[in-house]
Amino acid sequence: MKQLLMLFGFLLINQFANAQKKLEFNTIDSLFKYAENHSFSIKTGEQQVLLAKWEKISAQAGLVNFKMQTSFSLTDNVKLPVTYFPAEAFGGDPGTFKEVTTGQQYMGNINFAPQIDIINPVSWTKLKSAKINSKLTDINNLIVKKALFESISASYYNIISLKEQIEISQKNLFTADTLQTIMQNKYTEGIVRQQDLNDATINKLSLADKLTQLEISLNQQYYALKVLCDIPQNEELAITENANYNQPFNIGLRANNQLEHKSSLLKVDLAKEDLRANRLAQYPTVSIVAYDGWQQNSNNQFFDSNSNWVNSQYIGLRLSMPFPDISRFTLTKSAKINKTISELDAEHIKHENDVANIQLVLDYEKAYSQFKTANQIYLLKEENYQMASNQFNAAILSSDKLLVAFDDMLVSQLNYSAALANLLYTKSKIEINNSIQ
Repeated sequence: MKQLLMLFGFLLINQFANAQKKLEFNTIDSLFKYAENHSFSIKTGEQQVLLAKWEKISAQAGLVNFKMQTSFSLTDNVKLPVTYFPAEAFGGDPGTFKEVTTGQQYMGNINFAPQIDIINPVSWTKLKSAKINSKLTDINNLIVKKALFESISASYYNIISLKEQIEISQKNLFTADTLQTIMQNKYTEGIVRQQDLNDATINKLSLADKLTQLEISLNQQYYALKVLCDIPQNEELAITENANYNQPFNIGLRANNQLEHKSSLLKVDLAKEDLRANRLAQYPTVSIVAYDGWQQNSNNQFFDSNSNWVNSQYIGLRLSMPFPDISRFTLTKSAKINKTISELDAEHIKHENDVANIQLVLDYEKAYSQFKTANQIYLLKEENYQMASNQFNAAILSSDKLLVAFDDMLVSQLNYSAALANLLYTKSKIEINNSIQ
């Protein structure tokens, strides 16, 4: 008894552990939240934002362009230079020369040369470009996020529709099996032909294959959703939201997303700053420069305690003037052309952006119209099938027409489910575009 209780407890713990690995989502917003926290695309965007931030900090530090060139050297002059001096200066004969070794064998130098730019036009443009690039990175990340959420939305509503179509197919497969049994019995009784029995069997097999294909498509959509949300493949994923056919038309639904246009305008600003930088690169730079150096000379050794370190210093202004060249001229001309191209692109993208917003609303209106039409067709096809079934049972309708009515009813019901998924997706796209901007 004790062993059975232990086994039962182990099974409960194991079942609980497996349940913990299952991810369930009953709304698309909960799936968006998961993707926002786990998607590698979004995490990469966060790193790009961080990189843009540090580039901005670097540009701010570059305004003064502080430099501190420091050097330390030890030199052993193995052979010192020889200089010839008149010998009479040393008590020698006039007209003769004496070889004198000059210099110090051991030399030590420590130098500090700080520099600070007080007028550096190019660094000003770099800072502004870094600020613009930071904003552009934010906008581009939102564009990536919007595209990701739209893809997630498509898979999410496809899964809801496929689950509904699988349930519809399973129910109708039972009906098709019943029809095939009825045909078999009638064929045995000699009431219907072999062809009628074959048609009923083909209808059942086709529906069974349709069900298999739908189940495969559902698994494909789940795998696609795992890739989009970066969900580990060994984790079980389930979308528990059910299809809701009660969908009123939202009259005031409008899209107003300008991310692409905003991105194009920032690219124009970058092109302007690039042109400005090329022009300002031809202007001089003014810097404060200084020097602080220490030198020790000795003929005995390095760091000779009997020899002093001699200090020298200076401070001043330095004016650096670039020499005009053809390379700078061509770069400026190219930057001017790129600015014009970016302005034309921005104007075109503005038009595309506005049309895309209008298209989103038109897609929604079209999807709703198709949804309502699919509903009406399904209701009529279902009514036709019920009448055909009654007429067949009353022996006043042939079996082939009954099967046609059954197939039409099934197709219309599946189309109705697919139209619902398309409607929900088009509505979700508008909501995504309005929320991410």
